[in-house]
Amino acid sequence: MSKSNMIYSTELELIFHKYDGLAFQFFFNELMALAVKDFCPVRQRNDGGNDGFVKSTGTFYQVYAPESVTSSTIKVASSKMIDDFDKLATNWHYRIKLKEYVFVINDKFKGSESELIRRITQLEDDRGLKTRILTAFDLVSIFHSNLTNKQKELLISRHSIGSASDSALKVAAKIVSKRLSLEKWKQIDEQLSFSSMYESDLNILLQISSTLFSMDFNVNESTIINELINSIKNLVNLFYAKNTKERHGEREWDNSWKRINNNPKANYYIEEREKWESQINSNTIQLCKILNVFAKFVRQNQIPDFLEYRNYTIVRRKSGTLNEYVEIQY
Repeated sequence: MSKSNMIYSTELELIFHKYDGLAFQFFFNELMALAVKDFCPVRQRNDGGNDGFVKSTGTFYQVYAPESVTSSTIKVASSKMIDDFDKLATNWHYRIKLKEYVFVINDKFKGSESELIRRITQLEDDRGLKTRILTAFDLVSIFHSNLTNKQKELLISRHSIGSASDSALKVAAKIVSKRLSLEKWKQIDEQLSFSSMYESDLNILLQISSTLFSMDFNVNESTIINELINSIKNLVNLFYAKNTKERHGEREWDNSWKRINNNPKANYYIEEREKWESQINSNTIQLCKILNVFAKFVRQNQIPDFLEYRNYTIVRRKSGTLNEYVEIQY
């Protein structure tokens, strides 16, 4: 990233990771109105599959900004891409000749999925028109390439989630305290004690790690941030490992092998589950530790009363008891 492009990088990362739905739509409209000559946004009510267009070029835009990017939301995006194009062709073709269809997705900097690329390429071949996908990376490039410094300042001032004067560490502290508050961590830890996690909570952890990964920290900060990112990823990956599954919105171990009477691989599955549960426990402890290292670092360098001086803990059943629990701080 060039030095000039580092300006507003933190604010942009936060906007893309925080905004979804109409909030992102408004940001996109303002960005494009500044960046693209004659861009015209379309009001959401009865938009006919058209979120914005440029009449002179026959270019139409459709925007999709999910709260989180998962396999299920990618499926929704794939369907929306085709459905909205059909609406667009039905409602707008007689007004303005449709020459190019642009599908905009706030992918939270994860990159365009192969399924979306396949579908839009097929759409281009079937309908004989230009198509494109714009991701978060593409929109950031438009921001830096097409806007003047004054326009950038104006747009960021209207949408910035953190103050432009905030350091990266202070912004990171705000992200962690908001998305992974002590109360939220207690809820997650309770699930972890039963070796399961809600997919929504896994997505929260992934969003935190993804946001932190995309930010610029100094050398001392980077060491701790990278440990936090890796610790989060290690824990999340366990719930997408082999022999795990989704059930009622939760990720857990797949016990379907028990349906086979006298399953010859029973011992193998039992041993694998025990290893998996042990890894969950050790990774939970590790994440708790690094969260407290991060909290201490923030208190020493930016926010003295971060988390109101409290720390992350885990609660586990006391050894040798059935109903006695102990809260442990690492």
